[in-house]
Amino acid sequence: MILRRTLLVSTALVMLAGTAALGRDVGDFSQWTWLAMTLSVAGGVLVLATAWLWHEQTVPRSLLFMVALLAIFMRLLIMPATRELSDDAARYHWDGKANAHGVNPFMHSPNDPLVARLWTDPVDDRINHPWNITCYPPVAQGIFTVGYKLSPGNLQGLQWLSLLAEILTWIVLARELKRRHQSVNWLLLMVWSPLLVCQGYLPGHLDMFTLPFVALLISAVLAGKGGRSGLWLAMACLVKPLPLMFLPAIALELGWRRTVRLLAVFILVSVVSYIPFRQAGWLLFSSTWLMATDWSFNGSVGAIFESIFPMGRAHLLSGILTGLGILLVAWRGRDFLARVLAAQMVFIIFTPTLFPWYLISAMPLLVLRPQPALLALVVLVPLADLVVINHQLQDLWSETTWVRWVQYLPFYGIVLWAGISNRIRHRRHLIPND
Repeated sequence: MILRRTLLVSTALVMLAGTAALGRDVGDFSQWTWLAMTLSVAGGVLVLATAWLWHEQTVPRSLLFMVALLAIFMRLLIMPATRELSDDAARYHWDGKANAHGVNPFMHSPNDPLVARLWTDPVDDRINHPWNITCYPPVAQGIFTVGYKLSPGNLQGLQWLSLLAEILTWIVLARELKRRHQSVNWLLLMVWSPLLVCQGYLPGHLDMFTLPFVALLISAVLAGKGGRSGLWLAMACLVKPLPLMFLPAIALELGWRRTVRLLAVFILVSVVSYIPFRQAGWLLFSSTWLMATDWSFNGSVGAIFESIFPMGRAHLLSGILTGLGILLVAWRGRDFLARVLAAQMVFIIFTPTLFPWYLISAMPLLVLRPQPALLALVVLVPLADLVVINHQLQDLWSETTWVRWVQYLPFYGIVLWAGISNRIRHRRHLIPND
């Protein structure tokens, strides 16, 4: 008991001290970025250890409330940071501004002279790829618009919406854990997760807004609700399409009748959501296609393909293998959560692009079914953000080989070890005792 309490207090102190330092912009940019990486790794290890030691313990509600309160305080501490690990949120702010002023962001890029009158905020100077139209789907656009109206000229509105999305996710997952008679203490993996704290608020990524929809989707599928599952799958994908990888697993869990209902609701919600932007025509998906075909960062097997084939062929091969792999693990998975976690791992293995925040939407799954390989990657993948040091200081985007080894070696090692262990157990089961 003393060890558990000591670890809990130590983890809280590390997270509070780290978020306070990041929020106050301690040191120069390089030192500040290394601090964010150190907090992500060291804090991530401490959170994993704490959740593991506490998951079977009966915890009073007062302590759970304190854990949640400290989690919110960590986010409040980090919000004032003026430095950033990514400039994506500047584009979110622009899209929200464009929508609020009646401009279709799928038709006009920030560099379009027709919208030059909207360049009024310092945030606009940080927009990445200003010559491209937006790639973000309609529900994301709605969230950006609300965030902009909450705080025109800065990103605080989006940060507050991220916090609201997280709190809603905690509530949904707590109810699902209790319904499944699992320890609610596993929520610690999410509420104190450095991945969410740093990637969600420095200055933030829209993956945060997928969290409540993914949690509600999982709950609906496990409850066997086809229509409700279709609604939440649509809402999640209309923030970011990554949850589409779960569709084969969902279909096997629900059966064909409820899957038909799911698809009907999914298509209806998707079509209706795009109606306000319909004038853009094919431009609605042009930037998404550009990202899928031309972007590359921090991949593993996908990066190997790029070293062998031209980028277009490499990405096509990655896409084909990802699709086939997702179908295979859905067919062979023992239950729904195992199937969706396996789909997530297939995506990680073959994708040519894996930014750290791509794993944010996997956190509800890991709360309900902690998976060692994915948890190891969640702790280590923020190291990929070290690339921003040279990008910010020298305008040089150059990945470092050792960072990939540190990220992926534990991931593949755990996957390989689990495969060997399962095979050995299977063979022992088949061999009769003498």
